[in-house]
Amino acid sequence: MVGAFIGLLVMAALVFIEPDGDGVRGAAIGAGLGLANLGVGYLVTRRSLRHGMKSAMSTLAGGFLARLFVVAGLMLLFRRTDNIDPAAFALTFMVFFFAYLGLEMVLVERSMTRPREAL
Repeated sequence: MVGAFIGLLVMAALVFIEPDGDGVRGAAIGAGLGLANLGVGYLVTRRSLRHGMKSAMSTLAGGFLARLFVVAGLMLLFRRTDNIDPAAFALTFMVFFFAYLGLEMVLVERSMTRPREAL
């Protein structure tokens, strides 16, 4: 289901993001931040799952709040500039955010069925 939603977001991004300089810059920043989120989130989630589910849930909630504030702040910043499309940034970042969310679900599900050392 997450994969289908990601596909819909990619299609929406292709339809709504204009291939001009502003759109490309916004999409590039969104993709870069999304890839960084995916990589760091994967490592932090794996590490926190080794310490138990309570630690993992605290880490996941804290990560969600951190991403929320970073993205909201960047959206406000991009709205004040004329050379970055905030919608392109948001749509592209959302694609990677939901990819990370799917990865997070897989990691949590695996941790429920395997011992902590296997992560």
